Amino acid sequence: MFLDNDSARAALMYSRMKPADRDSTIWCRTAEEAIVTLNDYAGSLTSAYLDSSLAENEYSDTRSENSGMEVVRFLEKVPAKLKIDLKTCMFTIHTWDRVAGMKMFTRLFKAGYDVKYRPFGS
Repeated sequence: MFLDNDSARAALMYSRMKPADRDSTIWCRTAEEAIVTLNDYAGSLTSAYLDSSLAENEYSDTRSENSGMEVVRFLEKVPAKLKIDLKTCMFTIHTWDRVAGMKMFTRLFKAGYDVKYRPFGS
């Protein structure tokens, strides 16, 4: 799963993927789409890339319902069964917003998920 509202970044990510992964990647532009995807595909997701800034501006308010942090808040309170299904998923925080990225990383790590922080393109 790849969460980002920037179509240029999504196209760049697509070009860097192995051809076999391109068809199986679920592309999400909003926090709501990502949450639905996590619910629907929890047992089969192996990786999820999360951006923080999903608004038109470069840096988002992490309190916003349409930010990567909203996905983190969802993941912190998922039922045990869904959390077990997501244990095989590696979460990568790819936002350039370092403050938001570290908040997202820390909270997912504390919630017991496999997570890394790697700004897109680095």
